[in-house]
Amino acid sequence: MFAARFKAGERGAAVIDFDDFIHALILEDQGMLENVFSKFYGGQGTLVNRGPSHVPFFSSKIAKHLLANLEEDLRQSQPVSLTTEIPLSRSLEPAFNSAKAFQTRFQHSQIEPLHLLVAILSGEASQGVKLLQDSGITEENVLLALSRVAKN
Repeated sequence: MFAARFKAGERGAAVIDFDDFIHALILEDQGMLENVFSKFYGGQGTLVNRGPSHVPFFSSKIAKHLLANLEEDLRQSQPVSLTTEIPLSRSLEPAFNSAKAFQTRFQHSQIEPLHLLVAILSGEASQGVKLLQDSGITEENVLLALSRVAKN
């Protein structure tokens, strides 16, 4: 959530939207969240990209492609201070309820990034959702990955 808020603030958005959240999910999947925290702390410290703590859902090639396209498509404005609260967009709020339903459906102990990803893919369309679909990331693919996780 912090990474999505950070991205929205960095681009000067009034709300955290689908594409900010997709960007954050890809960073988390690829084990790149420390890059966001490094920016937050002004590049200070000894943060190292340790890679994902799980088997990534996205291939590194697709992740790089998606991140580059999201960066290109996200509207830029004057950055918003980190101390300023940025709310979720109204269109993103239902995705959290849907992610909870997917968590329950697959009997997982907590909401995981793939629950959020499938919720976003099954919800309202955005440029980021279109990019995901054009890259072969579909609701069905994510549901299949979730069912494999549920069996393990």
